[in-house]
Amino acid sequence: MTTPAEPRNPASISVVIPTFNDVVRLGDALASIVGQTLLPTEILVADDGSDDGTERFVLDFGARHAGEVPVHYLQLSAHRGAWAARNEAIARARGEWIANCDSDDTWAPTKLARQMSFIRDWRGHGRIALLGTYGYNMNDAKRVLSHAVMGPTSERDYEAIRRAGGIFYVIHSSALFLRSDFEAVGGYTNEYGAADDYPFFCRMAERGVVLNMPEPLVYYRKRAGSVQIGQFWDLRREVQRLAVNERRRAACQTPIGREEFAAQLAAAPAWERFKRRKQLWGFYFYRAGATNLANGRRSAGAAQLMLASLADWRRLRAGLANALWTRLRGAAARRRGSLPQTTDTAS
Repeated sequence: MTTPAEPRNPASISVVIPTFNDVVRLGDALASIVGQTLLPTEILVADDGSDDGTERFVLDFGARHAGEVPVHYLQLSAHRGAWAARNEAIARARGEWIANCDSDDTWAPTKLARQMSFIRDWRGHGRIALLGTYGYNMNDAKRVLSHAVMGPTSERDYEAIRRAGGIFYVIHSSALFLRSDFEAVGGYTNEYGAADDYPFFCRMAERGVVLNMPEPLVYYRKRAGSVQIGQFWDLRREVQRLAVNERRRAACQTPIGREEFAAQLAAAPAWERFKRRKQLWGFYFYRAGATNLANGRRSAGAAQLMLASLADWRRLRAGLANALWTRLRGAAARRRGSLPQTTDTAS
């Protein structure tokens, strides 16, 4: 049964979905948005150069749901990356608030309503600049695997990260923020390559409190071909540079550029470079192997986990311990009825 929609919130919300050749998953994201108990003002799908029929699909979806939520299709002139697609969509958005949703993720029906209620009832010392939520990890078949837990959940956590020069982690598809703050920090950039979200969160933290609601309100898809795997090496290098620069910011030092950082890494002793590379290979094979196992590719997954053990057995041991713990927690949560089997059972 479809949950009746609540009246539109006086504070308008524009939902932004960047996409690139992901039409097979885009429909799930759109359906979860038009199924919100608190409907947004509009949905903007920013197509970053797809050639898989995305335009026709979005136009057809918008026509079928006319009268519920306006769905706008925006096509970029060339494939530039998710950061450019988000900027383009937000530049054309009419909402006071911007809500992110990647095209391969989905939302729980009460996601927007719970976030707006949290912001309305906020009594912290600082104002909220960006609000995320916890979520569920799911595989490509939309089977829920475990809880997705990350990032600060209190103003005290936020202040501690700022003082220490840490990185702010938020599930990107859960992020909600004011368009005025987005414009004030200059939007998304490709300064850190594939890691375009974490620098944005850190810049937003200069505008106000960045935190997460400890409620699982989004479904984060673990799949082969995702940025986390497909652009692993660029992502990890740039996240490492961001971590260095955030610590330098806290110490009132100037940031390090990409070339300078690469030169510093190359100048490190050979044993240090070998150790770092070995650990990264362990991390890569563990992430790829775990993703393949979650999606039923057991042979490939097992082989990659074996390689992970050879490269960095400590990473594999920690990962397996965490997987076992989350599986046990997930089984207990399912017995209590608090962890859905699939996203469909949650909606």
